Amino acid sequence: MLLAKALCAATLFVGGVHAVLTNYTLDDTSPNITYTREPLFRCSPGVCNSAWTARLFNQTSATTDAPITVPFTGSAVYVYLETLATCYFKIDGVLVGGYVNASDQVDINLAYWTVGLPDSQHVLTIYPAVTGSSIQFDYIIYSHDVPQKKSHVAAIIGGVVGGVALTVILSLAAFIVRRREKKRRISMRGIPLGDHWPDKPSLKLAGLSPQK
Repeated sequence: MLLAKALCAATLFVGGVHAVLTNYTLDDTSPNITYTREPLFRCSPGVCNSAWTARLFNQTSATTDAPITVPFTGSAVYVYLETLATCYFKIDGVLVGGYVNASDQVDINLAYWTVGLPDSQHVLTIYPAVTGSSIQFDYIIYSHDVPQKKSHVAAIIGGVVGGVALTVILSLAAFIVRRREKKRRISMRGIPLGDHWPDKPSLKLAGLSPQK
């Protein structure tokens, strides 16, 4: 019974392992990002105005007039960029949205986002809607479920079984010692005293002889 309860507790502990939703960021300089053509311009400190680079993630961006491909593994993705025209977004080859800059202001915006994707590998494609228009790409964020460190089931169960076995052995040893002590006390109380007395000669009175 004790072993069954211990194993049940260990199973519940192991069963509590769960995944944690974690965000990852890929900026325009990431080697995971593929530019169909070499970017027209790369903004960085010393190249662009410091007031502008301060708005950028990692203070860099890439401007291109061709498609950008970004592989990622996750269930959600968020795209940050700037364009004065329109751009479209595909995930795994399927058109999923577009972005239109309705103002004349140049700024980095959350141009597209989606959640609820299967938490697996995907390919995001960003491309200009009109030939010759450009996209200033800054970064993307994607979310992925990361399992927590798995517990070693065998080690846990082995430790539980070992602990229970040790408890049983110690309990059995204590029981045997108590039982022997009890028997010894009973034996001491039940010993006939004559069995332990040596034989002694009969007493004779001097001057007396047996009657005839």
